[in-house]
Amino acid sequence: MHIVVNTIYPKGYYPDNTSFTEQLFGYLAKKHPEHHFYFLIHKGNNHSYSTDANTTIIPISNAVTNIVSLKIWGIVQLPLLLKKLKATVLVQPYGFCSLTTNVPQMLMVSDLLWMDKPQYLPRTIRLYHHLFGKQGIKKATQIITFSDFIKQSLINQYPIATEKVSFVYGTTSPFYQPITFEQKQQTKDGYADGREYFLFTGGNNPKNNLVGLLKAFSLFKKWQKSNMKLLVAGQITPQKGDVLEKLSSYKYKDDVVILKGINEQQLVLITAAAYSFIFPSLSEGFAVPVLSALQCGVPVIATNLNTTTEIGGDGCLYASANDAEGIANQMKLIYRDEHFRASLIEKGLRQAAIHNWGKTGELFWDALLKAVSLTS
Repeated sequence: MHIVVNTIYPKGYYPDNTSFTEQLFGYLAKKHPEHHFYFLIHKGNNHSYSTDANTTIIPISNAVTNIVSLKIWGIVQLPLLLKKLKATVLVQPYGFCSLTTNVPQMLMVSDLLWMDKPQYLPRTIRLYHHLFGKQGIKKATQIITFSDFIKQSLINQYPIATEKVSFVYGTTSPFYQPITFEQKQQTKDGYADGREYFLFTGGNNPKNNLVGLLKAFSLFKKWQKSNMKLLVAGQITPQKGDVLEKLSSYKYKDDVVILKGINEQQLVLITAAAYSFIFPSLSEGFAVPVLSALQCGVPVIATNLNTTTEIGGDGCLYASANDAEGIANQMKLIYRDEHFRASLIEKGLRQAAIHNWGKTGELFWDALLKAVSLTS
């Protein structure tokens, strides 16, 4: 088979499942050397896609900057390229479906922002789903979600998807593992002045709710008089009314560290050395960062969304994203009760063990073969 993975997305949009997609197809390429994988990427972008003998990286130089260029890419340029590559199947990781190609398509749906929280998406993405979303669901041969809740929500909204949508377990990188006491201390020395810290990896994307977390952190600091720090990692992009611009007047600004330009290897260590990982997202369909922290043996406080509780199970503490006091109380509970924190870590490690690349890869590959067989 010639498996084409289209990772082209509009400029300024950074899909949450980018790292997972790279890891998934790296795993599949090694697992299935008899098939060839083509990765269509933005020219000049950094990536971690496999460079094995059965893979080809194809840089795409044209910039997708608006709804017109996105439409031209999907309707004209992409189908021509698929024909040239003699594609057997096209995988669409970021929710965009070509409406003109006859090549069977696997659509990966990692969240439902375009249905329930479109205000958190760039204008180009909102327009695309408004104009072509339903057609894309209809056109897709197979659809993959990473949450059973999202699968059912998609079916409720689009009954036409009932027979072709499958739920595949999300999985995180095997590099996320517990580290030694010495490694933890070195990491704290390097990023947090040697102090314990809470970690947030949602950047300044409004849907990830850094505003709510800062309110909760203020309450925690007020109650506990602690020297604990808050480390903020993740994608930082220009935002209107950006919360980061207001940090200069934040009472505990000296205890907030904004981490820019860190790589995956650094993030692994920063995650594994955290006192607790905080995931206060307002809307989520792909809570793999929660799984990364659990796999590192780090206690997690997360939003009590259906998608988050699915992946976290009883291995996390939960609070409403809009309840800063509730999040702060969970932070206080972990901070004040080391025995409870240790028991939560053990539960988290057991929950993380449920998710693995063998299970995820097998389910995804079965769906891909089904997409091909339905059109052959």
